[in-house]
Amino acid sequence: MKNLLIPFDFSEVAKNALDYAVKFSEPDPSITIHLLHVSDGSITNKEINDRFEEVLAKYKSHLYPRLYPFVKKGKLIPTILEMQEELNVDLVIMGTSGAELDEEDLVTRTSLFVQAADLPILVIPEKHKKFRLDTIILSLGQEEIADRSPLYKLLEVSRKFQAKVHVLTVQNTPVLVAHSEVDESNENTLQYFLDMFYSHHSFTENEDIEKGILGYIKKNDMDMLAIMPRTHLKNGEASQGRLTHYLTLHTEVPLLVLN
Repeated sequence: MKNLLIPFDFSEVAKNALDYAVKFSEPDPSITIHLLHVSDGSITNKEINDRFEEVLAKYKSHLYPRLYPFVKKGKLIPTILEMQEELNVDLVIMGTSGAELDEEDLVTRTSLFVQAADLPILVIPEKHKKFRLDTIILSLGQEEIADRSPLYKLLEVSRKFQAKVHVLTVQNTPVLVAHSEVDESNENTLQYFLDMFYSHHSFTENEDIEKGILGYIKKNDMDMLAIMPRTHLKNGEASQGRLTHYLTLHTEVPLLVLN
């Protein structure tokens, strides 16, 4: 991971994401963080640059990572995607204010971007202030992993922090076969791709898959949640993403979306 991109609107949500990104990146001199402000023209470029100077003053004592702010005009999502390609960005980091558990239909700019983008995204909840990355929980469904390539990004993060990856499958119906051929195939894939950082695969039952995942994270004090929304394909098409949307809104730990 050499190039990181943060959509930055000067909100407390964005500032919190920047704090996390700096800690996530340091002290690696090869990493650059690009701060992208998408302007609607309501304030001048000078005002935007003055705001950036104020924000970046906090990090003047940091040699690394390097922080580069810039301004573009346009619509948020297309502009982020355009800059991601132009800058050859490895990971987009976005803050989110989140939502209460009963607010399932809420739509935020972050949730819209996560649904629209086919690239790795790290979502940082506004209330998440600490930085610790010892354990990552990877949530998998009951289908066979069809696209294994997103696991490389998970391996990259795990290797950087020497973090162990715990895999969780939440089943909302009783399973008759204790260990299926699909489970065995996924197990071999995880052991091969995650290597020494793979810990174990847990299976649990809960009628509500989303609450099962979030409950497991809280109970086991996990540091990050990883999901692979486009990995489990049915007839060659990705799912509608309800689980991804829900977790983007309600996660209390950083969410690594592996596309």
